[in-house]
Amino acid sequence: MKKSKKKNIVFAVYDHLYTEYRGYKVANSFLKSGHRSKVIGIKFDNDKELSAWEGIKVRRIKIYRSFSFPVNMIIYWIKLFFKLLVTKADVIYSHDIFPLLPVYVAAIFKGIPFVYDAHEFWHGNSHIENRPFVKNFWIRYENFFIKRADKVITVSNPIAEELKKIYGLKDIKVFTNLPMIKEIPSSKNLLHEILNIDNKKKIVLYQGHILFNNGLDDVLRAFVNVDKNAVLVLIGEGIEKEKLKELSKELNLFERIFFLNEVPHNELINYTVCADIGLCLIKNSGKSFFWSTPNKMFEYIQAGIPQLASNFPEMSKVVKDNIVGKVIDPSDQKMIYETLNIMLNDPGLLRDMKENCINLGRKYSWDSIEEELVEYVAN
Repeated sequence: MKKSKKKNIVFAVYDHLYTEYRGYKVANSFLKSGHRSKVIGIKFDNDKELSAWEGIKVRRIKIYRSFSFPVNMIIYWIKLFFKLLVTKADVIYSHDIFPLLPVYVAAIFKGIPFVYDAHEFWHGNSHIENRPFVKNFWIRYENFFIKRADKVITVSNPIAEELKKIYGLKDIKVFTNLPMIKEIPSSKNLLHEILNIDNKKKIVLYQGHILFNNGLDDVLRAFVNVDKNAVLVLIGEGIEKEKLKELSKELNLFERIFFLNEVPHNELINYTVCADIGLCLIKNSGKSFFWSTPNKMFEYIQAGIPQLASNFPEMSKVVKDNIVGKVIDPSDQKMIYETLNIMLNDPGLLRDMKENCINLGRKYSWDSIEEELVEYVAN
C-alpha cells in the first residue's frame, strides 16, 4: 500500500467492539498504510474483555446497562468529548451517527477535520420508522452535522445518492462493507461439534444482529416446512433473540433451531464455513434495509457458502447476477421454505454456486478498496 505522511486518525464508535467489523477494518487499513489508529468505543459495566483488536490502540467509554439509551448517550457524548480533547489527532472519524456531536465540537476545538461514515440511512431506519419524535430528532441531528463534515462516506450507492439529494451534498464516497481476505479453515465441523448436531444434518445459517422487524420470525415460521434433514443456526445478539427462542418452542422447532452468542469478527469464518446455506433475508421495513449491502452477504461468498437473500436491488446485483445463491421476497414464508428445499436437495446447484463464491472471494474483499479509502480520508 502506498505510504504517505503519517497521521493520527482517531475513530469514534458507539459500539462495544466485539463484532464491530467495519470499525476494525477501517482502523486496520490506516495502520497498515503507516498511519496511527486509535479507536474509542463503549463498554458496558459488566462486559467481558475485548479481543480481536490486536495492534490497534483501543479505549472504551464505560456506560451502564441499567440506564436508558438517552441517559447512556448523554454520558457517552460528555466522556467522548473530553477524551477526544486530550487525544492526539489529525483527523477524527465518526462511525455512524451517534458520535457526531462530540466529534464535531472536538474537531472545532482542535482545528482539525472530521469524517462522517454513515452506516445507515436514518430517513428509512426500521428502529425509528414508526417513532416520529425520535425519527425527527435524529434526522435534524444528522442534517446539522453532515453538512459540516469535511468528508462523508457511506455503504451503498443508493444511500449515497439519496443523502446527496436530501442534504444538497456533492461528494459522498461509497465503501461497501466487504470482508477482509482470510484463510479459509479446512475443518467444516465446528458447528456440528459444539452444538452436537448430527454430521448428516445440513446447516442453514444466519449470522448477524437479531434486530427488530428484520424478518427472522418469518424465517422461523417457514422452517417448519423445510426438509427435516436441515437445522437452522442463528449466531448473534439483539433485542429480538429471546422472542425468537420462545417462537421456536411454540413452533415445536427447539430441536432443529440453535442459537449461539455473538462471535468475535476474527473467529466468525470458522463458524461460517460449516454452513450449507447462508441466510441474508432482511425484511423491507425501511429504505436502510432495502438499499443495504450487508456484511453477511459478502462473508458467505468469501467462505464459499451459497445463500438465500432478499430480492432487493443491491443484494440482487451481487447474489443473483453472480449466481452465488437465490433471491426471493423475504416476507413470503412459502417462498422461503420452497427455495430452501430446492437448494438443499440439489447438490449440483449448491456445488456450482459454491464454486462461483470461491471465484469471487477476492473481488468482493476489503483488500480491494482499502487503499482508496485511506487516500481519500488521509489526504
